[in-house]
Amino acid sequence: MGKTSAFVKFSLFGLAMISLTLWKNNKVIKDEIDWNTSKQLRHLTSLPNCTPRAITQFPHGMFTQEQRVHGAVVINILIAVYMFLGFAIICDDYFVPSLEIMCDVLHIQSDVAGATLMAAGSSAPELATAVIAVFIAKDDIGLGTVVGSAVYNVMFVISICALFAGMVVHLNWWPLFRDCAFYTLSVLALAYVIYDENVYWYESLGLVIFYIFYIVLMFFNSKLEVWMVERCKCLCSSVHHKQGIKHNNTIVHYDKLSESVTSNGSITSSKHRHYDVESDSQGSEVDADDVDHYDEPLMSNIEEPESVFALPNVWYKKILWTSSLPLKFLFFISVPDCRQQRWKKYFFITFFMSLFWLTALSYLMVWMITIIGFTVNLPDTVMALTFVAFGVSLPDVISSLIVVREGYGDMAVSNAVGSNVFDILICMGVPWVLKSAINDGAPIKVYSEGLLYSTLTLLGTVVFLLVATHVNGWKLTKKYGIVLMIVYLIFTVLTALYELNIFGYVHPKECKTNY
Repeated sequence: MGKTSAFVKFSLFGLAMISLTLWKNNKVIKDEIDWNTSKQLRHLTSLPNCTPRAITQFPHGMFTQEQRVHGAVVINILIAVYMFLGFAIICDDYFVPSLEIMCDVLHIQSDVAGATLMAAGSSAPELATAVIAVFIAKDDIGLGTVVGSAVYNVMFVISICALFAGMVVHLNWWPLFRDCAFYTLSVLALAYVIYDENVYWYESLGLVIFYIFYIVLMFFNSKLEVWMVERCKCLCSSVHHKQGIKHNNTIVHYDKLSESVTSNGSITSSKHRHYDVESDSQGSEVDADDVDHYDEPLMSNIEEPESVFALPNVWYKKILWTSSLPLKFLFFISVPDCRQQRWKKYFFITFFMSLFWLTALSYLMVWMITIIGFTVNLPDTVMALTFVAFGVSLPDVISSLIVVREGYGDMAVSNAVGSNVFDILICMGVPWVLKSAINDGAPIKVYSEGLLYSTLTLLGTVVFLLVATHVNGWKLTKKYGIVLMIVYLIFTVLTALYELNIFGYVHPKECKTNY
């Protein structure tokens, strides 16, 4: 009965959010027609007769359109699948282990690492693509791409983590609240910057500075969390789990827990330990001496790897090993494996080389996906919201799934939301700063039609995520994952309909090309 009731709550809230989106969208369109007709006409007269196809931003492929239609597109599909395999290898064997060692060496909390280092690393392909668009493709940086990847990160990535974690993963309220708050501020800042359809150099620089402020604030995350818990005890109410155990966000004085000596004489930071705290329902304050804790640093999950050339015994693993050997060998000779003791001190090199390969693989995957979509005549707007968003955000999916299966739910969720903060403030801000520098400080013209709808979509996903997580008891479950996936699909369909001019004329038709 409890499961059914919770599911009904999820469903009703999801339907309410969708209804609000539709109602608000219709209201926005009517209002814009009433009081902003001149602006609409100006847009229609200033827009080109057609928009260039996304495929024209990439080099020509090996085959013509006629050859692809007659079956050659299978090659592009196989390459895209192979890039997916490359993502899995580089994330599992290099990127995530380097992050785990970095967290342990630099004493960074897992959720902070997820919101900053992992988010920046997994979003590196998007930044590289945006910078390339400025210098090579000379293309405008569109809001549609940000909306597509943002909704994808918040809903789809967290949904996948909940569905395939293999366990019920409990979340702390603070990391999600912190990251969603900054994400909301980022969306509002972006809306303010492009509302007048001119992006000035100081506005784009302001986005970058705001992200730097976000990073600086992360250095004081522990103190800020304690301060917030003390003043917002309504958010720290106890949650009853199935086993009947009461879990509270009790404030623990960390100064006595800053260091502990393990049995082998090594020192372990408290930031990588779990604490079992029993307290009353008010989230009371306890002393560190009364806390039962056990050490589990992130590095404890890193195992010495097998040789790249070790042949598995099972037949299907042999097939997978044979097909992935070129990729494994390429990574083996170019990226130091910090899981091995002799390479552990070079984890920074591992991290940055992983970013290089993530960017390269992402570019190839998006290229192949764009060719596939062009071949089957899918509109670019639909491709950007679905398959391209999947290709660009694939590092977020794989890296989040790896850490959540190790039990680090806060790190996975912070990565998903923190990636959006990075996408908006850095992936939009940095290219705009560079473009302003190239144009001697001249303002950048942007097309902000549908800004209110896009902002509503982004903010709506944040509100839904917070409410749904709270209703679900701040834990990742399969039921929770299913609800997020359904809402993601509905939001994607609505946004695609909007981009396809179903709710009004927004985008010109696509240009013809001989690609």
